[in-house]
Amino acid sequence: MFITRLNIQRVRNLKAVALQELQPFNVFYGQNGSGKTSILEAIHLLATGRSFRTHIPKHYIQNQMQDAIVFAQSATEKIGMQKLITGEQNIKVNGDSIATQGQLAKILPLQLIDPLSTDIIDHGAKPRRQLLDWLMFHVEPDFYYAWQFYSRALKQRNSLLKSKRNLMLQDLEAWNKMLSEYGEILHLQRQAIVEQWQIFFQQDLKTLLPDIEIHMEYAAGFHVEHGLAEDLILYHQKDCERRYTEYGPHRADLKLKTPTGDADAVLSRGQKKLLIMALKLSQIAMLHASNKETVVLLDDVTAELDITAQQRLIERLSQLGSQVFITTLDHESVQKHLHDLSISYQLFNVENGSVQVVVQ
Repeated sequence: MFITRLNIQRVRNLKAVALQELQPFNVFYGQNGSGKTSILEAIHLLATGRSFRTHIPKHYIQNQMQDAIVFAQSATEKIGMQKLITGEQNIKVNGDSIATQGQLAKILPLQLIDPLSTDIIDHGAKPRRQLLDWLMFHVEPDFYYAWQFYSRALKQRNSLLKSKRNLMLQDLEAWNKMLSEYGEILHLQRQAIVEQWQIFFQQDLKTLLPDIEIHMEYAAGFHVEHGLAEDLILYHQKDCERRYTEYGPHRADLKLKTPTGDADAVLSRGQKKLLIMALKLSQIAMLHASNKETVVLLDDVTAELDITAQQRLIERLSQLGSQVFITTLDHESVQKHLHDLSISYQLFNVENGSVQVVVQ
């Protein structure tokens, strides 16, 4: 979905925002606290149903207001999100209400590239698993269906484990069967996608970190040599003691290895940022190869990337057909990159929550 029109109401300090004739690259500049990142936050809210800055709606809904609204339009689609302070949400596509955020996410694939964050590398398996599952959702048609059934079985199994201490194996038999069936499906799907992703990843890695060898290794979250069903039986007593399910795809990981050790222990902070860029750019490339274009949110691009890295990133995103929303304190550097690369863009000045088009 190429966004041509964007409306934002009651998000943080933003005054009513109405942007039209948006371009492949859209650059928002202004002082810290002006509301630049809040524009990206609103687009993220529309596509995913959540903010990337907080999990609490009242923190991004304007003070004393009960909701926030974000609306976007393309040549063929109109999508809207109303987020209530209670956490509930109303979603519309082309005027019709829809039930799930997943339907909206399919229409608007979204990637946030934040050069300041190294959470994907430094903060355990969960953010890496989420990164993999974002790709799974957009390129594997049956993934979401299998994940829903697996998640339902996992929730029920964990609920039983919490409710009683001395569960017999037969008490969990129905959920074990469902968990292992869909868990094995998820594992095979992930394994196949990681193999494909590895090819795209190595291509972008050569551009951003040409002197470093890094390999992705997928860990299933259970012992694949004998299967998940066997793990659930073998570790039944331990699960009862812990009161949660230890093994399964919900414990999977995407490990990033160098010849001298794990990436989180070996790479510098700057190298980690470039690695994160390579991971996300390669995902965007994989979608692009499937004729799916990604909207990219690029926050504070000039803050911690040098001039060469900035230009490489912008050029690559343009090659991949992405529509990009950029925030920066240094719009002149970004404009120079865009001009040198002959990329169409629109410039916006953000000041005290007010967004104005800059006529060029």
